[in-house]
Amino acid sequence: MLRAKVFFALVLSGLAILPGAASGDDVITLDTRPGITQSFLLLEPEGTPKDVVILFPGHEGEVAFRKTADGYEVDNKGGGLTARRPMREALRRSGFAMAVVAPPSDRSQLSPQFRKSAEHTQDIQKVISYLRERYRGKLYLHGHCLASLSVASVATRLKSDGVSGLILSSARSTGKDGAVTDFELGAVSVPVLLVNHRDDSCPFTPYSLVERVKAFYQNSVPKVDMITVTGGEARVAMNRRCQNGFHGFRGVEKDTAQAIASWLLNKEFPAHVAGAKQ
Repeated sequence: MLRAKVFFALVLSGLAILPGAASGDDVITLDTRPGITQSFLLLEPEGTPKDVVILFPGHEGEVAFRKTADGYEVDNKGGGLTARRPMREALRRSGFAMAVVAPPSDRSQLSPQFRKSAEHTQDIQKVISYLRERYRGKLYLHGHCLASLSVASVATRLKSDGVSGLILSSARSTGKDGAVTDFELGAVSVPVLLVNHRDDSCPFTPYSLVERVKAFYQNSVPKVDMITVTGGEARVAMNRRCQNGFHGFRGVEKDTAQAIASWLLNKEFPAHVAGAKQ
């Protein structure tokens, strides 16, 4: 039986998670698999939400939701665009509700293998059902880097059921952990947006393979749109090429996030987001 409740005290990554009071923001947990729960931070805009976006943090998916004076902050370890404030602010301004997904209760991190598993899809399917019942509108999945494997796997296993579109930012296109093109061809049947930095230095998300990803989805979806990002902050801390710098759209996050929001609203959006190199 599907059961939702508010977390009154939940600890992820050693940080307490407390419920929010403003704008309907709360941390929600659902019973999914036997003995397992799935939590997410639910954020709402002013007024009635247009639609809802599930945000999958990248890297190992490790996040903590921290209560602040003006709402919630998402503490993350390299989660990329989907875990950072500019994406949430752009969606909220544009009238979207959003759910930032944490790892399920049986693990603190999401391995690439788990992201591609039936168990992960089962957990996320419960989140999708809850959100669709609550909002009755369209629902989109957005994954960054390794989290693109979550989005691709869930959409493939569900045959896009309950999903209205996919956003893949810095999508995995090669490497030992797999690529979004490894999944069943033709299983996804909803619009797809690809967002990539032209100078991304992560060896697993090279810009040179974006056309391959586009061609993969063009086999079965009504449209595949692309946003190419240039400029921003090139600096990569601690040689983390797949978590910082151009890979995460540092220095041009706000414009990139707003371009994604415009696509979700079915408005004109820039195919090229240009920022000054820093």
